[in-house]
Amino acid sequence: MHDSCFLLRLQHRPFRQVIDQKTFQYLLSLACQWAKTQEEFVLARGVPLRPGQIADARRVGVQDLSRVKVLVVDRIPLPDNAELAAAAQYTQIITAACRGVAIGHAIIIRADSWGDRELLLHQLVHVAQCEQSGGLEHWIQRYLIDRHNCTKFTIGCLEEEARGLAREICAADQVKEAIRK
Repeated sequence: MHDSCFLLRLQHRPFRQVIDQKTFQYLLSLACQWAKTQEEFVLARGVPLRPGQIADARRVGVQDLSRVKVLVVDRIPLPDNAELAAAAQYTQIITAACRGVAIGHAIIIRADSWGDRELLLHQLVHVAQCEQSGGLEHWIQRYLIDRHNCTKFTIGCLEEEARGLAREICAADQVKEAIRK
């Protein structure tokens, strides 16, 4: 185990710092490697967006629509590296309850959540954020630094943007549909 990973052990103590800077940098490197592998896997095996999903992707600002692929899985994969997996779970970035994740242009959705438009929109916002950040590695760094700088490694502004925009679009479409009826 990495020298400073003692902070990752699940101990129920009052909040101090979730992950120290040395551990954060070490895990950031592992996270980038893992994410590249996951993106390559999904881009090779996933399916392209359907027409309605393409419209949603445009709506949230995705630029390279043809690169986006979706893979439906039984569960969202955790990293193989034990320390990175522990950090992902401890910080609530990937847990057993996770229903979807976007990694670059790759989107992984849990099978029991496949029909959840708001979840897919949320992931598409992350794809757009990644494109705006200049690529996968830059986005991962930006996302994790954003989460790391929040008290108790909470949501962060990128996650809040994705949740808010997805919710807003779905709510607006529900109002339009109600007006049509």
